[in-house]
Amino acid sequence: MISSPGERVAPASVGLCLHQPRRRVPLEPFWMQFLRGAEDVLAERGMTLLLKVVVDLDDEMATLRRWHETGQVAGVIVSDLAPEDRRLELLRELGMPAVIMASPLLAPDFATMSTDNASTMREAMDFLAAAGHRRIGRIAGPRGLLHTIVRDDAFVDAGVRLGVDTRVVEADYTAEAGAAATTVLLGEEPSPTALIYDNDVMALAGLDVVHQAGLRVPEDVAIFAWDDSVHCQLASPPLSALMHDRVDYGAQTAHVLLDVLDGKPDASRVSESPHLIERESTRTVRLAASG
Repeated sequence: MISSPGERVAPASVGLCLHQPRRRVPLEPFWMQFLRGAEDVLAERGMTLLLKVVVDLDDEMATLRRWHETGQVAGVIVSDLAPEDRRLELLRELGMPAVIMASPLLAPDFATMSTDNASTMREAMDFLAAAGHRRIGRIAGPRGLLHTIVRDDAFVDAGVRLGVDTRVVEADYTAEAGAAATTVLLGEEPSPTALIYDNDVMALAGLDVVHQAGLRVPEDVAIFAWDDSVHCQLASPPLSALMHDRVDYGAQTAHVLLDVLDGKPDASRVSESPHLIERESTRTVRLAASG
């Protein structure tokens, strides 16, 4: 289609900023699969996804303002919401179409794509407690993110409910941080008999640390990853994990934004909750506890 002189052409891109360690982006399967799902849906509309890795929140806000001023994107996907997130106010000020990856309660007046982090954490804790674990450690994502706070609260509350000692160590989703956090937890006395990681990258790094410490998985320490991946399935032993269709999650998020751009009311969606996949990294301990 050829536009007439002076005719404003609608932007053919959707923007997404990731403010996180740059070394994380090519490694974490979550974003690779999410992007694939989003791009497939956008391509059907003749649109593309413009991805930018930013240094911090200020850098992201400057990027959002620049995208708006230049008309480079039709709308944006916003991830990793923080308490009192300044991006929401900026988007309101700009009148910029957006979908927020968070609970609707955390982003009023915006279309959202959400998942139930609290109930998923409760399921993981119930599973490990039923296997006999009474000291469980959690290697969490950054505490400045709302979904981390929700998971932390659900983890601690479940520990109280189940009579389980809990310990949380903050990390940043990278292998290096996951390994360091695992070392901290294994150095405690008594140390946890089960570890829950906020992503598969940190869980795989933690598995290496456990092995290097001369401990057995799952006989000495059970390992559980929040996100499943082929790497979890191929690990030795294979890691128990929460299976989440991340390609579909990306696709549904893109659909929400397209609905916003089309002016459809009630565009928000809730993703299907992850389901637990039990593999060897917890199975032996669970069978021993129940037998």
